[in-house]
Amino acid sequence: MTHITPATAVRVWLFLVVATVTSGWLVEHHSAAGRWTAAAVMLVAALKGRAVLLYFMELKTAPRAWRVVFELWIWLCAAVIVALWAVGGGAA
Repeated sequence: MTHITPATAVRVWLFLVVATVTSGWLVEHHSAAGRWTAAAVMLVAALKGRAVLLYFMELKTAPRAWRVVFELWIWLCAAVIVALWAVGGGAA
């Protein structure tokens, strides 16, 4: 098992911070993304979850089957949340 280098950890951490600030900004300035703010925020959340799984939980070096399962899980959860939001009238 390989470990994440400090430089990579810092880069991923900076990405997570920027993504969190971006999500917060989108929520506060709802009109920037229009009616698709929820979808944009869920996309950012999925990317953040993927980064945590790949780098901090070292899924990047795990067997391919594990990686595929967890990546599908992240994207499926995000898609289901956005779909439920849209069906519930969020996209109207």
